Amino acid sequence: MENPFKKVIHNEKLPEIIRTKVIDDINMIKLTLDVADLFVVKFPDTIGETLKKKQ
Repeated sequence: MENPFKKVIHNEKLPEIIRTKVIDDINMIKLTLDVADLFVVKFPDTIGETLKKKQ
């Protein structure tokens, strides 16, 4: 895959479609990290605390 940023000239503005794609990709990465954090870190901690309180 070609790097679209190499096509942009120094004084030229970034095309809106490329800007939108980059922002969407960043948002997807953030969402993936949040979901992973929820199910890998926070959810097991919550279950562990709940089981400790019942005993």
